[in-house]
Amino acid sequence: MKGYSRYFWFIHFLGDIILINFAFLCSYFYKFGSLISDDRYTFLLLIFNFIWMFTAFILDLYAIKRISRIDRILLNLLKAGFINVFVLAAILFSLNDDSPFSREHLYYTYAGVFSLVLIWRYTSVKLIYLYRRYGYNYDRVIIIGGGEVAKGLNDYFFSDNILGFKLLGVFSDISLSFNTNVNIGDLSMIKQFSFDNEIDEIYYTRALTNTEEIKDLVDFSDQNLIRFKVIPDFSGFPLRRVNIDFFDNVPVLSFRKEPLKDNMNRLLKRLFDIVFSSLVILLILSWLYPLLAFLIKISSKGPILFKQKRSGLDNNEFMCLKFRSMKKNSDSDSKQATKNDQRVTKVGSFLRKSSLDEFPQFFNVLKGDMSIVGPRPHMLAHTDQYSALIKKYMVRQLVKPGITGAAQVRGFRGETKELIEMEGRVKWDVWYIENWSLLLDINIILRTVFNIFKKDEKAF
Repeated sequence: MKGYSRYFWFIHFLGDIILINFAFLCSYFYKFGSLISDDRYTFLLLIFNFIWMFTAFILDLYAIKRISRIDRILLNLLKAGFINVFVLAAILFSLNDDSPFSREHLYYTYAGVFSLVLIWRYTSVKLIYLYRRYGYNYDRVIIIGGGEVAKGLNDYFFSDNILGFKLLGVFSDISLSFNTNVNIGDLSMIKQFSFDNEIDEIYYTRALTNTEEIKDLVDFSDQNLIRFKVIPDFSGFPLRRVNIDFFDNVPVLSFRKEPLKDNMNRLLKRLFDIVFSSLVILLILSWLYPLLAFLIKISSKGPILFKQKRSGLDNNEFMCLKFRSMKKNSDSDSKQATKNDQRVTKVGSFLRKSSLDEFPQFFNVLKGDMSIVGPRPHMLAHTDQYSALIKKYMVRQLVKPGITGAAQVRGFRGETKELIEMEGRVKWDVWYIENWSLLLDINIILRTVFNIFKKDEKAF
């Protein structure tokens, strides 16, 4: 790291610790009317600090990235918060104390910690932005190569001066495929230019088959404390989002980013699903179920719930639940509902337009077959049909299906008359899988509620 950036992690860490202790003490004063006078709470404060430090370093919260988005900051703090709560609860439970700590005090403390640390992190990131905007804390870099990858790097380095890069030169033996306002030269000028301009990083975008050239530049960079980075060209591949993992010293490329492959992310999403679905079942379905059951029963003969096998995680079948909205018919496992569908009852029409027919799926969520947000589960016949027609269709099955999803809130819900409509749904489902975050789930839920009150024209 350049200049003072090597201390950024410590500044973040110190700020977190100060605010955590401040929140704890303020909560104690608010609850008990004095500063800590009880040795038990002094012990609790020490434990609180230790758990936070342990959690923060385990999750690598202080790894300063070039760009820190507010949703990433929030997600990392949520992860740390969940672990902190579980570890602290386990410790307090193991103490088997006859005079337990005040729950109210702990609630106030966690609320204060989360609010203050979030504000602090966001403010500190903005200060780093300002620091770089005024020309401090940047790395001097050069690009080797003149193709499309080099063009992408050039555009990125000039996209915003707060990124912390200062591009000084581009060197290539071919004509550049882009315009740039930095020094341009051939490959023979690289070493002298790097000496003269105190280059910090070299980005190599030429073919990886130039092994001798790469080896020579690596040796030169190592000798002169320059970081050498190779940017392979994946433009010929159908998927551009490449991730690299290492099995010992063996590099492994994957062509899709999947946040939900991370165990902590899966745990966070599952906890959210359990809490959200439990609240809906207890607060809404507890009184809505018997009311709708009565209306469904008097509207037509048949069961209250419609049960149908759908495609779930890893393409495993599960029984999806819905309030029955149609008369009993033989086409339910193959034919989608259409506008003015004669199979739909009057009560069923209201249920479908208001999306109340989907509410029993909160039981599916609680059981673990579904999630609140995810690709909508399709009938088995449609999975077989569309997987043969649409590329990436089966990617949808890499995560649990959802009651609502990114495709639904962007207009791809209900009947799919044309293949292009299903392709649009699949596109957004794949986008969701590659861009998942807890805030994205919350955003989709809020948009779903908004669409219900807006009366979605595709809800029939």
